Amino acid sequence: MIEEIQNNNWRDVIILFFQTSINTSALAKANKYIEEKSAVLKAESNAQKQERLSASIEKKKLDLDILKSNPNEIVEWLDANAIKKISVGSRIIKSTHPLKFSHSSAPNDGVLVDCEDELPLLNTASISNDSKTFDMAHNNGALISISRFLALSYGGFSIYDLILENDFCFLDGFYKNKAQLKIWKSGFSELVEKRNIKSASFTKQIYFPVDSESYHLLAPLASSTLAESIFTKITNAKYKKRTDYFHEDGSLSPRLIMPQNKNAVIRVGGNNPQNVSMLNRGRNWKLYKDSKSSYGVFYVVSSEPPVWHSQLKAPIYKTNFFYDLSANYEVKENIQYLSDFLTRFENLQLSIKDPKRMRWVEEWVENLTDEVLVYVKNIQTLPAGWSAIEEIKLKPEHQVLLDCYRQDEDFSAMKNSSNWQTVIIQDFAVWLNNRLAEANGKFTPQDAHTKLWMKIFKANFREGFITKELTQQEETV
Repeated sequence: MIEEIQNNNWRDVIILFFQTSINTSALAKANKYIEEKSAVLKAESNAQKQERLSASIEKKKLDLDILKSNPNEIVEWLDANAIKKISVGSRIIKSTHPLKFSHSSAPNDGVLVDCEDELPLLNTASISNDSKTFDMAHNNGALISISRFLALSYGGFSIYDLILENDFCFLDGFYKNKAQLKIWKSGFSELVEKRNIKSASFTKQIYFPVDSESYHLLAPLASSTLAESIFTKITNAKYKKRTDYFHEDGSLSPRLIMPQNKNAVIRVGGNNPQNVSMLNRGRNWKLYKDSKSSYGVFYVVSSEPPVWHSQLKAPIYKTNFFYDLSANYEVKENIQYLSDFLTRFENLQLSIKDPKRMRWVEEWVENLTDEVLVYVKNIQTLPAGWSAIEEIKLKPEHQVLLDCYRQDEDFSAMKNSSNWQTVIIQDFAVWLNNRLAEANGKFTPQDAHTKLWMKIFKANFREGFITKELTQQEETV
């Protein structure tokens, strides 16, 4: 959006819905024009073209303001959709588990779970009602836009909820006279209904009897509400820019990290919108970028335990063992966050001046230190003496840390006489600066960066240095 729209009442909510979600509306077309031209303006360097673009954008903004103040197209849409006739039993219902998900021929029934519990289980009730998105089940593809309209919420209530309570405050500011309002009230009341929980022959549930009075549900009815929550989180993790997670104060909002190749896409309903519910259809997905057909989808994540396939190998052909960690997923994530954060400020002092900012920097470097420590502990489990080969390129100081159980005389002398810990700390800082510069071309390492990385690493890698086998005396660095 070019401007942030404050939803102060139902009228604002509905206008915003048409502006952002009904692509055929004049509001949406004007908004799209402004966004596209603003993007062109941002990239344009020619002053005359900038002036023309700015003028056209301002003109379109005025048109958009007029459309908002006189939303005649919304009134026409309400006129057209309030007179739709749907028989009882086929009307739109609010649900969390629509049957349409199970079978295209299933009736537009479903189960509504609108409670919350604190059990550590991943289910619909584990989602707080403040962030829970309810589905709208229907059996007619033409009702999708109406379902999305009924799902709009403000002040903790959806339009669907208000209609069932005979409260039509959401229509204030749109109707022209009492007669029109009466028609709208009657029409929308005939579009929705609330049903009791019931099953159907196409529900596709499997029950396994345990005794005469109880059973296990082996194939529970799928929740589109839960699927929506998971889909949103995974989509954000995959496609949202890392910089979008930073707040103005430099802090970082929580972000889901998805393992690569560990989630699947399941298509539901085929290409016919009447075979799926509102939410399942809204999770739109195309098999190919230029495909004309799209499907409703949901994500399935892997629940298998981790399996280690890689064989532990000593870094004998590298001078600096830190570069062996560069391909580690968690290492790359932390380095990317740190580089993006540092390039937001002109110099290091600005990025660590605020205690909150400094804490973020410390946390990322501490996470890297933890990964280094895990790597070191793993390499130290290799048979002692693996570094005693002629072709080894690893620095002697790195050999002392990684091949700590090696006992030959020359190695022990080097271990006790050289200041190998300082070399490890310096090499960590050099490696980190190189990785940061590679992750973000705008980052230029300074002496201040090197000193800070050495300080944080030294304070948090003490466990790696305080080991009886590494030094004759338990000394701290």
